[in-house]
Order: sequence, then C-alpha cells, then structure tokens
Amino acid sequence: MATISLLRGDKVDNNTDYRDSLPVNYYAVLRDIYGIKGYFLNFYGLTSVGNGQGKSRGSIWVARPTFEGHYRVSGTSLIKIESNGSITVLGDIPGSDQVSLTYSLNNLAIVADKRLYYYNPTDGLRQITDTDIGDIIDIVWADFRFIATDGEFLFQSNIANEEEYEPLDFVGSDFQPDKIWGVGLNEDNELIAFGAFTTEYFFNAGTDNFSYVRIPLKAVKSGIVGTHCKIEYKDQWFSLSRRANTQPQFTIIQSGSSDSITSREIEKVLGEYTDEQLSTVTLDFFVKDSIVWFIAHLPNETLAFNYTLSKAFGVDYAWSILKSDVVGDKTFRAKDFTYDPNKSEWIGGDKATNDLGFLDDSVCTQYGNIVEGLLYTPDIDLESLSINKIEIETIPGIAPDNDATVFISRSDDLRVDGSEWTAIYGDNLNYNQRFIIRRMGYVRNKVSFRLRTASRARMSFAKFDLEAS
Repeated sequence: MATISLLRGDKVDNNTDYRDSLPVNYYAVLRDIYGIKGYFLNFYGLTSVGNGQGKSRGSIWVARPTFEGHYRVSGTSLIKIESNGSITVLGDIPGSDQVSLTYSLNNLAIVADKRLYYYNPTDGLRQITDTDIGDIIDIVWADFRFIATDGEFLFQSNIANEEEYEPLDFVGSDFQPDKIWGVGLNEDNELIAFGAFTTEYFFNAGTDNFSYVRIPLKAVKSGIVGTHCKIEYKDQWFSLSRRANTQPQFTIIQSGSSDSITSREIEKVLGEYTDEQLSTVTLDFFVKDSIVWFIAHLPNETLAFNYTLSKAFGVDYAWSILKSDVVGDKTFRAKDFTYDPNKSEWIGGDKATNDLGFLDDSVCTQYGNIVEGLLYTPDIDLESLSINKIEIETIPGIAPDNDATVFISRSDDLRVDGSEWTAIYGDNLNYNQRFIIRRMGYVRNKVSFRLRTASRARMSFAKFDLEAS
C-alpha cells in the first residue's frame, strides 16, 4: 500500500518538458490527519449580498467615523454598501479601468481614468480639476496630505486645503529614471514609490516644496508591472514585479528586499503574456480560517497563492488555479475583496456582471452555479503491476442534494486522461461510507490520476492510498 500526494501533479508539454498540474478550485489545509500533514478542501463559494451597478473596479473600507463604511466603484458608479445591506449610489465615476482608493480625515479619494475625485457626505462626489494634478494614476494619504503620481513625478496636496495641489510640490525618481507605476505606505509611514524596475522609500522631512526625501540604501532594484500589481499585508507587498532585463515574477517586496514566490510553473504561465498585458493585472488579499491568500487576476487565468502553505512546504506547492465554470477555463469571476465588519465577511464584486457576493465556506457553488474542481497526482512507477484498489480518506455524509460524485481518470503518458471511473463520494447522512475504487487495470510503465468534481456538495480529500500487485 502506497500513500500518494495530491499537493502537485505531473504532466508533460509539447516542448519535451515536465510541468506541474496545479489544483483547480481546491486548496490544501495544514493539519495532521491520518499520518499526513494536511488535506484538500473545496475553495470558498460565492453567495450573493446584492447587486451593484456593473463590473467591479475597486473597493475600500473607510474607517473615518464621519463617513465610515464600505465603498466600491461598480460600473460607472460610486456605491456604498450600507450596514443594513442596502446599496446607495453616490455618483458617477466614468471609465472602465481599475481605480485607486484611499481616504483622509475629510475625503474619500478615487483615481479613475487618470482623473481625481473626492467624496464626503457633506460635499458629495466631485471631480478635482486642479491643473497641477495632470494625468494621475495612483494615490495614498499620509501626514495630512494626499500624495499621488502621474507616472513621472510624485506630488502632494496643500496641507491647508487638500483640494489644491501646488505646482512646485513635486519630485521625480532619483535612484533610476524608470516610470513610477504606483505609490504606497509602510508601517513606519514612509512613502513608497513603485517604479517599473525599482522601489524607493521616502520619509517626511518637512522640506520646502515636496515634503518627502528619499531614504538612502533602502531602495530595491525590483519594481512592479502595473499600477494595481501590488497589495499590502503586514508591511509586505505582494507584487507582480520585474527587475531590469528579467521577465515578470511574483515577489514579496519589503524594506530593502525583494523575494520571489514564483514557482517554475507560474513563471511559464506569466511568460505567455507581454508586459503590456500584465500591466492590467489586479491583486487581492484576504485572510480566512487562519490562511493568508493572495489572488492574482491575470487576463486569462486567476491564480491563488496560499502564503500560509508556502511557509511549510515552499512556493512550488502553494499555487492553485481558480475558475468559474464546469467545462472550460472561465477565469474566476470575483475580485476586489474587502472585509466588511458589518457582515463579518469578505465581499467582492464581479469581473463582468453587477453581482456582489461574499466568500462562503459553507458552499462550493458560485451564486448557485456548480463549478469544476480538479486534483492531480504525481507520476507513479507501477511497471507491470495491476491496480487493485484506490482508497481516499474523506468526510462523507454531507450531501443534501445527493450529487456528491467524483470522476477519476488515469493517464499513462502524462498527456491524455483516459476514461473516467465514477464513484459516489458519500450519500447524505451516511457518515461511515468509504471511498474505494477497485480494479483500475494493468499498468505497463507509469501512471498518474486525476480527480474531478462538479457538485453542490463540499468535498475534502485527505490520505490517498493505492494498492497494486
């Protein structure tokens, strides 16, 4: 009896290369069980909380008491999700691009389509038309000023009137003359300028004109590929980044360092895109069930990075794929997750529709629709043996719709999956049912397996045992 891992599968491509078969709509949970270090569980489902005004373009929770709440740009509207769950439309935000949001003591600031907008309940939503702003692309707030960039310069608002921007209050990049893609803040309230190939840090020296001065010896020779290719968690910036003369990679940038979290398989996925295509990538992060997640929305794929798992097993085992269909590769539909304390849930918008929903760990469906899940094994050497039995430890008995079916196929060449065996994961309320498939045939050389699910029932897979003779 051999125990087989489901953490990462094997496949080959047409370039005579071994590749990884990543889990799809499943994730690994670290927990000692049956003598192994964890098990696989369906990724979170999506359950509706209401409808916005169109596709999601960005979101933020504002903690300022005078206008506290959950704000989103949905379609061409700024909306607020009220504490009772109702949706209030606050005004128009033209465009279709991803937006940047931040807030001060007085205003919520929105950068959209290279224009700047402020909102507060007293003055409402209005565009800031100061000619010194230029074609703004990103913004943060620190030390009683908004600080923004137009891609070439950093500039700041007037400390006495944040609707005014002074023509001399700006600075360029001193470290390298690369494009400034975005701005951020660290926990020391230092300003971060994310360039195309560099990341620079500034502190508030209170100097004339632009208040911030670059911090020597703290810059990193790694930048970001686009304005929204960065997101912060505990002073670490999960980024889609580049160094000069290298291809893009996912990295974690923090003060003075940049560490890659890109597996070989993920680098090959990124290599299918141009830098221009990758500049539109947006990133999400959330923490749920003590697991830290970073989600990367690529043009044709959605990649999930289990940061918690990577600490235990390394980055090669921490990546998976999210999608939103049964047959095909429709990219995961939800994005722009914000934790809403009124509902104690992570709420996201939709890439194509006006749906608003929360990450629901009680279902595996997305707005009631079934989605496919896939798990793979490595290639297993069983030369001249016959497979007598496969048994997988599961948690049966919870299938109210009695549709908990698993489809298992085998591949003898790491290319083509053969005919599927169908097995019942578990009948509803039958808590002692075992998941066993017998007599899966003779193996000439090597074999690998694929588990496929498409059900309303949540499933988990732990120890995968194989018996051959």
